[in-house]
Amino acid sequence: MAEYSKTHLSSDILTFEFIIAGKSGYLPLLDQKGYRYYLAPPVRSILKYRRFLQDLFENNKYDYLWFNNTSKVNLLLPTYAKKKGVKLITHPHGVDIEEKGIKRAVFLTLNRLNRGSMFSLVDHPFACSEEAADVYYAGSPALRERAVIIRNGIDTDAFSFDLTTRKRVRGELGVQDDEVLLGAVGRLTRVKNYPFIIHLLKQMDPRFKLILLGDGEDRAFLEELIETEGLMSRCFLLGARENVRDYLFAMDIFLMPSFNEGMPYSIIEAQCSGLPCVVSDTLSAEMKITELVRFVSIEDSLEWKNAVSEAAALSAEVIRNQYREKVQAAGYGIERTFSLFTRAIGVEES
Repeated sequence: MAEYSKTHLSSDILTFEFIIAGKSGYLPLLDQKGYRYYLAPPVRSILKYRRFLQDLFENNKYDYLWFNNTSKVNLLLPTYAKKKGVKLITHPHGVDIEEKGIKRAVFLTLNRLNRGSMFSLVDHPFACSEEAADVYYAGSPALRERAVIIRNGIDTDAFSFDLTTRKRVRGELGVQDDEVLLGAVGRLTRVKNYPFIIHLLKQMDPRFKLILLGDGEDRAFLEELIETEGLMSRCFLLGARENVRDYLFAMDIFLMPSFNEGMPYSIIEAQCSGLPCVVSDTLSAEMKITELVRFVSIEDSLEWKNAVSEAAALSAEVIRNQYREKVQAAGYGIERTFSLFTRAIGVEES
């Protein structure tokens, strides 16, 4: 949304600034696009964090705080914003928190304890999907009823399939015409369940290769797993890439074995580029924007192997440049999404 406002809208409509917590893979993109952002100290450094928030809202005049958190753990940020007359937009993307172990137990407890306080602060309840709205606003029928589904809109023109780019990227990757390129996009973290598809690749015919786009705390573990399985010539961690669409064009099948997701951009972009998608059946049915998506249980590796083999056959038949219109018709074009957002908060477009 922020990138769209920068590149498609005049600056007198909306200006976005960002609060970044800790290390973030988005910093290079923010720098490249020229966005203003603030690096916040860890919330656990409570005095420093409070001072940061006080200075932020004392020295800047904001109309809205767009709060993307799936959990309700951080009440300090929206509370400080509200004290300065800033209206709060909540826009959860996920349906579960990603933390694990003791940290997960703490987050779940705080989530329950803070629910009423967070709800009292909300001015504009949004969500990226119906399921995300059901989960986040559970306990407040009034907010759930008011919730506006602001879909994760994309630039459908940018993700419309291009054959020339496909050939170039596959050449750079060393992928032959008769090989099947599997791919996944997202942070290298536990919730994405990437070990599952690395083990799956081990069971597949050698003509299948896999690329993972993204960085995260599980990178070293995944590199070790790839080496242990003897897949160094077939499985590649490409890191965070700005030209994700080019790699989507190069892929034959998109995989998402995650334990949980909200409504990630990657699944929308994959369908827009005409990719058959095999995804975990624990994920929202709302991901099925087109007939390209197939849900499969992550409890059944044989079913996944069969689904991927069938998707490989499908990918050879799909006319990939026809899916831009289907994604637009489903309401995921960025222009429509932005228009819905501006109407919901009462901002006039020029």
